[in-house]
Amino acid sequence: MPQSLPPLTALRAFEAAARLLSFTKAARELHVTPAAVSHQVRGLERYLGVSLFRRGARRLVLTEQGHLAAEQFRAGFERLSRGVRLLRSGGGSDTVILSTTTAFATRWLVPRLGRFTRRCPGLDLRLRAGSQPVDFDREEVDAAVRIGRGAVDGVLAIPMFGEFVAPVASPAFIRQRGIRRPADLARVPLLHDESMRRVGRPQGWTEWFRLARVAGVDSAAGMQFDDGHVVLQAAAAGCGAALGRLAYAIDDLRERRLKIPFAPVIDMDLKYYLLIPEGRATEPAIAALRAWIEQEAALFAPRLQAVVEAGRLLATTKKSQGGKRT
Repeated sequence: MPQSLPPLTALRAFEAAARLLSFTKAARELHVTPAAVSHQVRGLERYLGVSLFRRGARRLVLTEQGHLAAEQFRAGFERLSRGVRLLRSGGGSDTVILSTTTAFATRWLVPRLGRFTRRCPGLDLRLRAGSQPVDFDREEVDAAVRIGRGAVDGVLAIPMFGEFVAPVASPAFIRQRGIRRPADLARVPLLHDESMRRVGRPQGWTEWFRLARVAGVDSAAGMQFDDGHVVLQAAAAGCGAALGRLAYAIDDLRERRLKIPFAPVIDMDLKYYLLIPEGRATEPAIAALRAWIEQEAALFAPRLQAVVEAGRLLATTKKSQGGKRT
């Protein structure tokens, strides 16, 4: 006969409070009051006969027993959540839900999906668009791609490739506006990609003009975009010069819809990461997705680096030719 269990609400309240180390944050997540969470946790402690928290003046601290219980309960809720996902998908285990930004999906992922279906014909990939940090405990997501620095508790962060920015514009725009040297960008419309402010690294024209040694420029003026894909579309349409992400611009540069007129190229000191909950990394569907993305990233990284190096060489080429157009 199965051993009796404490109420599920008490287990859920403790798991949330242990993960967040706060009754208030746990209450917000569970849509109840902090007093209700505290009551549920105390009831669980009485049921188990142990203390799960040391309650300080400003924060909660897990006891040794609390640490052990939190690990087991978190794993249990992950298994329950996985079971619900399987039921929703019809009982199969060949579905994986991937969260990416719209720009990353449009510029990098979608053009490669044909190879994914050929490599993983039995795997149903479902995409979820989102720009906020992913919460695997609350969202129906199996894996995610985000740009950042990779450090996320309880999440496996697999590096894919870095990101660099450089001025880009359509060849027609460069020709018509007579753009021959960095200072010429001070007199044309500037397009701003604000999307990486979410990870604390805005792509600033101010930084670029400083590195290019161009002073006295009102670099804040111009149209602003919260999407790295759309700003490149605007630049290709001749709306102005953008400080574009080269990982996104690589195909436009190859097809000559965009051109880097000159250096510098800025290393953003960020990488794109595939994020997977640590406890789920060995699941077959997730492991298959990971293997494919790692393969695609390994093929892409040298192409991106070649574009970066070509952009950096423009500074030497321009200088050696006395500022003439190349």
